[in-house]
Amino acid sequence: MNLASRSALAEAEAAETFDPDDLADVAARPDALGQLARVFQRMAREVYAREQRLKQQVQKLRIELDEARQARQVAEITETDYFRQLQAEAQNLRDILEGPSE
Repeated sequence: MNLASRSALAEAEAAETFDPDDLADVAARPDALGQLARVFQRMAREVYAREQRLKQQVQKLRIELDEARQARQVAEITETDYFRQLQAEAQNLRDILEGPSE
């Protein structure tokens, strides 16, 4: 594998487009370069799996943050005196519409 090929592989890995199977021909060799390619393939697969787990964790954290932000915004509205006044007025209207309870 020449320097240009190694450089292209490094760039592909950095851009998340590297496919460990691209090294299959080199990995099939019985020499030290083949062993190095197999090790690199395994490491690339492990890095990919780790990145996927981290992306899932980040997505989960974003959802949790959005839910917390939403709950905080609802609390900001529902804990105001104005909202409590509206609730009381709505209850009074319901009581009027239901009529006397006898």
